Amino acid sequence: MSLSPKTITVFLDASPSGKKRAAHAAALAQRWGAHLVGVDVVFAAVVLPASMSYARGDEAFRQVSAYARQLDADAQAAAAQVSEHFRALCAGLNVSGEFRRIGRDHSEEEAIRIALHSDLVVVGHPEPHGLPDFLSVEKLLLTSGAPLLIVPNAWEGETIGNKILIGWNATREARRAVADAMAFLVAAKSVTVLVIDPDDEHRHAEDLGSDIALNLDWHGAHVDVEHVSSRGYSIPAVLLGYAEQSTSDLLVVGAYSHARLKELLFGGTTRTLLAKTPMPTLTSR
Repeated sequence: MSLSPKTITVFLDASPSGKKRAAHAAALAQRWGAHLVGVDVVFAAVVLPASMSYARGDEAFRQVSAYARQLDADAQAAAAQVSEHFRALCAGLNVSGEFRRIGRDHSEEEAIRIALHSDLVVVGHPEPHGLPDFLSVEKLLLTSGAPLLIVPNAWEGETIGNKILIGWNATREARRAVADAMAFLVAAKSVTVLVIDPDDEHRHAEDLGSDIALNLDWHGAHVDVEHVSSRGYSIPAVLLGYAEQSTSDLLVVGAYSHARLKELLFGGTTRTLLAKTPMPTLTSR
């Protein structure tokens, strides 16, 4: 069984960051010989100004209707440009690709359905991230179960996965994230397993991280293990600070939810990490 993703989905938009996101996804598809699905949510963020909801009278209604038609026409034109750019990108890299549009009806459910049948899903952060208006990155991860590669809109790096940092705490979620990142890990120039405050909760604190490093070594990854103390800082702050200081170009972390709650809610650590990460981050649960 191949370790590499064979179906990659990237959520697109017409912004400069959306084009960079598409380029990174296409480069990954080329690297792994994967099929690339480009998804454009045509009417994302296409809404009438709030002031127009107070329109009164026939003439006002006609103006609102004309404005709405123009918004839709502009969205359709932008979608055509996104499609053209995506198809040219795939052709230029000789990547197998297909372009899918999501309209207004059931856009959230359709986005989740597409992600559900993907090996890796690429999104942006913050907005524009390519997703439907009421579908957050967190909800997509929790409902689809697919690993997400979050590429921050402000990130200017050229490649993803040469220098990888794993946030490790010996949990099922962290182990799942490592497994989902294996194609990156075995090809990376360096991989660091970072353990924060190992003495706090673990019986074998001095060995924490060594077992997963050995497992990765058997796969051919080049792994170092680092133990650090948070010194009163939050876990996200320590992890992101280490990632920036080490110039990592991919962060791998598990996404944690509150298991005792029947509704799916992200833990504070995960939510903060995804909101503030300045570099590409692969997460799964």
